Amino acid sequence: MTIQIVSVPYRYDDYLVGLGQGPKAMLEHGLEKRLRAAGMTTGEPVEVTLPDEDRTDGPIAENIGTLGRHVGQAIARAGENGDPVLVLAGDDTATIGVISGLQRAYGPTSAIGLVWIDAHADFNTPETTVSGILAGMPVAILAGLAGPIWREAAGLQATIPTDRILVAGAREVEDREEILLRSTDVRLVTADEIREGHAFENSIDRLASRVDVIAVNIDLDVLDPTLVPSASTPSPNGLTIKQTARLLKYVISTGKVAAISVTSLNPGGRQRGDRAIESALTLLESSLGDWKGYEKT
Repeated sequence: MTIQIVSVPYRYDDYLVGLGQGPKAMLEHGLEKRLRAAGMTTGEPVEVTLPDEDRTDGPIAENIGTLGRHVGQAIARAGENGDPVLVLAGDDTATIGVISGLQRAYGPTSAIGLVWIDAHADFNTPETTVSGILAGMPVAILAGLAGPIWREAAGLQATIPTDRILVAGAREVEDREEILLRSTDVRLVTADEIREGHAFENSIDRLASRVDVIAVNIDLDVLDPTLVPSASTPSPNGLTIKQTARLLKYVISTGKVAAISVTSLNPGGRQRGDRAIESALTLLESSLGDWKGYEKT
């Protein structure tokens, strides 16, 4: 199988700004070469952009959604060939488009599971958020609890039932966000639970038994800040690369992972950015070796 790399170099709808430089940095620092050296085959990276003619002067969420629609088109093309898709995105908002693309590839009625590996739950809505950060809302939007304009612009054909969502590695959840989260069937596995036992693996087993295909989103702030010192949203007591690689390998072992998104790499800050880039590359080359994608039956 060939891993198709899709680059989404945006922070929200801003091209190559801030976190939007992360995908380019990973590629320029040898991601493809390192994956191939680890025994993987990669296709020519595809960059997704938001054409000027598709932009609107309306809500920024509509532009993010439209960018997501283009992401979805790239995902769907890879999905038709059965190739696993590695998405390098500036921030987590791109994952709305990833799910849209999987629905295009496998049908809107396919049971898609979402594994969200992040220091934050990203389950806020405009009513619960304290910060107002849009990147703190994608999971709630995918669950259908917010963002109708965003979802429509992205071409999302169906929301994800909350019993098909697993949030792992979280250690910072806002109070009202947690109340909302706990009112759903989303499975939350904290960073401490990951370190202390097999709660994550057990949750993946349950998820894999009830879904057809899985999308994974990994926000690099799930790693300890010593590993990603340039992180825009650092959170103490994070996971090691080895611990995070264990999570990715286990999800991949289900044979149902069609897309993995890697987000929130801040390559700035000189040595701090270089350290974060190296951590991202090491994580991917040590995790993806057995990834064969998802074969539709």
